[in-house]
Order: sequence, then C-alpha cells, then structure tokens
Amino acid sequence: MLRKLLVRCLLLFAVFYLVTNPLSAAEVVKHAVHVLHAAADNLTGFLTRLN
Repeated sequence: MLRKLLVRCLLLFAVFYLVTNPLSAAEVVKHAVHVLHAAADNLTGFLTRLN
C-alpha cells in the first residue's frame, strides 16, 4: 500500500516537473541516458577483458 502511494507520488512529481520546466527535465533525461550509456560501455569493457 505504501509502495503504491510512493510510486504514484513520484510519478505525479515527474509529470509536474516536466510540465513546469521542460528544458530542465530534458537535461535530466539526457544526463541519465549518458550515465546509462557509460555504465554499459564500462560493463562491456570489463566482460571483454575477462576473456
């Protein structure tokens, strides 16, 4: 029950943030994608070196 409430509050905050400040929201998403890409590259490099 509490988990559902927290997820809904987080989703509501994300929508509010997107509507009130779309440029900053786009930068946050761009940064998150960059971080995920870097993590994937690092993991790939680590797995390649294991061979």
